[in-house]
Amino acid sequence: MFRNFHIFVTILLVCVSLLACAGKTRSRPSWIDNPGNGAVGSSTTHVKGRYYQEELAIARARERLAARYGVEVSSIQTIKETVANDKSYVHSQKEILQQVKNATVKARVRARWRDLERDEIYVWVYPIN
Repeated sequence: MFRNFHIFVTILLVCVSLLACAGKTRSRPSWIDNPGNGAVGSSTTHVKGRYYQEELAIARARERLAARYGVEVSSIQTIKETVANDKSYVHSQKEILQQVKNATVKARVRARWRDLERDEIYVWVYPIN
């Protein structure tokens, strides 16, 4: 009887520990869906690594913020990937066109968040005077 109780308590402690660990997921910040006066940009895994992934997210957020203040930004990116003899080659070309209508928009990164499950980085930029 005592042995069965001991096994039951051990199993119960293991289950409680597993549930406690599972509950520690990082929740998505509210500013991603509601950026207020700012803008949010995101980027998934980048070929050149995490630094370029974050820079791309910042650039996208700034483009969205600038568009809100009368700056037209259009960017065209062409990515060509070739696979030959078990080797992969990636060529990227980006062209950015801007048209400003008497507006200067300055922004500062206010927050960053990384979705570990999707390997996606979100960046929140906010206008500064």
